[in-house]
Amino acid sequence: MALTKVIVLGNSVAKGTEAKLDVFYDCFQYKSEVVNLVRPTQTWSSILERILSDWTEDEVKVINAGEKGNISTKAVNQLKNKLLLSSGDYVLVIFGTEDTLESTRPEAFKKNLEKIIGEITKQNAIPILFTSVPISERMTATGYTLYQVRQYQADLSRLANLARSIAKEKSLPLIDLNRYFLNNHLAYDHLFKGYLPDGVAQSAMASFIAGEILPILGVKIFPKITLNDYRKVYSDAENFLTRHNGFTDLTYFQGEFYVAFRTGAVHGFRGLFGGKTLVLRSKDSLNWVKDAELKVEDFVETRDPKFLRIDGRLMLYAICHKFSPRVTVSYGFEKLGEGRWSQPFECTPGVFWRPKKWGDKYMVANYGWVYNEKGKRHFGVKLFQSSDGHIWKEISTILDYKTDANETDLFVDNGKLVAFSRAGRQSNEEMLISTYIPSENQWETVSSGRIIQAPCVFKVKDKIMVSGRYCSQSDERFRELREDWNKFTNYVQASDKEGYRTVADSTGIDPARIEEYHHGLRTGIFLMDGTRPRLVMELLSAGDSSYTGVVQYGDEYLISDYSMHEYYPPIRQPGDWETPVDIYISRVRFGE
Repeated sequence: MALTKVIVLGNSVAKGTEAKLDVFYDCFQYKSEVVNLVRPTQTWSSILERILSDWTEDEVKVINAGEKGNISTKAVNQLKNKLLLSSGDYVLVIFGTEDTLESTRPEAFKKNLEKIIGEITKQNAIPILFTSVPISERMTATGYTLYQVRQYQADLSRLANLARSIAKEKSLPLIDLNRYFLNNHLAYDHLFKGYLPDGVAQSAMASFIAGEILPILGVKIFPKITLNDYRKVYSDAENFLTRHNGFTDLTYFQGEFYVAFRTGAVHGFRGLFGGKTLVLRSKDSLNWVKDAELKVEDFVETRDPKFLRIDGRLMLYAICHKFSPRVTVSYGFEKLGEGRWSQPFECTPGVFWRPKKWGDKYMVANYGWVYNEKGKRHFGVKLFQSSDGHIWKEISTILDYKTDANETDLFVDNGKLVAFSRAGRQSNEEMLISTYIPSENQWETVSSGRIIQAPCVFKVKDKIMVSGRYCSQSDERFRELREDWNKFTNYVQASDKEGYRTVADSTGIDPARIEEYHHGLRTGIFLMDGTRPRLVMELLSAGDSSYTGVVQYGDEYLISDYSMHEYYPPIRQPGDWETPVDIYISRVRFGE
């Protein structure tokens, strides 16, 4: 496999790590007043590398040489470092914002860009010129007057026009980041200090830049995707018993949006700490009110809700756990009116995922498990069918216990029933794709070759899309780090007065590797190219995250997920990651 190197040359905007994660929220590390900034793995260039690598046959390495405070004059002097430039196939040139703030004259800026371009060309690399991110009125919050900001905006506009004219004169590729931000209210609103894209904006701009670069690399089918909105819709961070909110689903019913999720103290149920399901509703997807709290009595946990619309009715299914006896059962609720839901009705043992209509019946993938002789669980998935959403009957085995498959989303495409399943170690953890053959009551299964957990499948015109949790590292690196994670989390030291504590140092495992593993979990949106998922956008997220719901509304798609990125702490010992976790909803639009 050949290697394509992309060098990023530029300023703080290019570097990407000088901004807060989200300008609209505190983003404090848990139990501290340290603000979480964009990490190197969350920058636009890091996401860009992952997208480009997914869409090309070559390995793509993006090397970010952006520097805080860098201006074009300083960069000209840096060009003496031939080693950096000669190692790149493409060089992204991003200057303008800090040149404006440092009062670089337009004629000097033009000469500097021409020198930079000339040196890159001498090194047999291809320069790709950028206009810079605009300056917004948010800069007034940092002490500048509105008059000063207006002057900066005018000066920056002149430098952007110079970059456009140079690209045209020299027939160079141009990525007009300035125009992109001015035309995209979400990106423009998410400028930290008025000129630094925060984590939300960098997630959005990474997909935009990928869409501009991939045609240069010979890829013509990357779908245009625009992030129109991203916002937190629920948090209860100060309440220990309900600070962890996750495992979402989303639907639109009788003129209102509904989002459902599990709320509890920690990720999983343990001891007396269980969870219940919350349902919120909204007329505009922006302002949400609580519609219901759903819980099945005698069960410690009611979680992983999934919606189903049936002939003008709305159903919700949730998984219920209890310890004694240790059982897992899926229950259903039916909406009766505003804020009113039926008493729970039992469906079947096991874990319902997301039901779908197929023909005149309703289908659901239900996963369960068996224990081998060593006491280890192995998972499998079965297909259940219903006429009314209340009574469910098993009709087929989608994936047997050899696969370790569990969370499975059903998808109906041109009359075919297809299952997308999260698989376990028996199947290398790669998402499995199974197509039903009704005449034989059998399934044909192939691997996607990619780890995607809790897949949610939806269609955009003729394209099949998947959203779910994926690894920002390579899958191979993820598996390697996961082994350390298992050892790190399973070691228990003797109890002290505060209860049982786990100490990382005693395991001999570097906590930095655990942090790399845990922080690498993200919410991704993929296009299915045959059986291969290709990344098109990564939503701002990290750690305990994802489990999406998707609903189409007009020409937009709303995507719900959950994430702990705002509170993300340094990991030094097991349990450090048990922070508050919040619910988010994004709105995206796909172009031609």
